[in-house]
Amino acid sequence: MLKEYKLDEKDKAILRLLLKDARMPLTVIAPKVKLSHDAVRYRIAQLKEAGVIKSFVAVIDPGRIGLPIWGDVIFSLWNVTPHRYEEWVKYLKNHAFVAAVWNLSGRYEWFVEIYTPDLAQFNEIVNEIKMKFSDIIKDSETLFVLKEIKAEQLYPATYPGI
Repeated sequence: MLKEYKLDEKDKAILRLLLKDARMPLTVIAPKVKLSHDAVRYRIAQLKEAGVIKSFVAVIDPGRIGLPIWGDVIFSLWNVTPHRYEEWVKYLKNHAFVAAVWNLSGRYEWFVEIYTPDLAQFNEIVNEIKMKFSDIIKDSETLFVLKEIKAEQLYPATYPGI
C-alpha cells in the first residue's frame, strides 16, 4: 500500500493550477499561490519526488494525427499460467496501437484501448490478439466510442481532494 502524501493548501493550489496547464510558468503560479518562485519550484520537485505528480504530458487528439478509430476491447481470461500472464501483459504494454490497458474486477478483467487509422487495421489488431492468446481468452467484447461527451483524461478540472 502506498503511503499517502499529506498535501497542504499551498500544494493543493499548485496542483489545481498545474491541472489546468502543466506548462504554466513559475512566474504565473507563484503570485497566485502567494509563494516565491523558489518555493513553488521546491514544492513541485517534492510533489514529483513523492510520486504525487507522475508526469507532465501533452494530451493529443488521436483523430488529428491519423488515428480516428477508437475502440475498447474488454477481455475475460481463463486458465492463465504465470508465464502466459507475463506474455499477455508484455504484449499489450508494448503494442504500438494499444493506448491503455487496465486490469479490472468483474466479468471482464481486462480493458484495452486501441487507436488505429482505419477499421480494417483495428480488426486486424483485435484478431491478432485473439489468435496469439486464444488459449487464455475466454470471452471478449468490442466497444466503439460513438461520441465523446466528456474527456478530461485522468485529471478533471476539480479533482477530488485538491
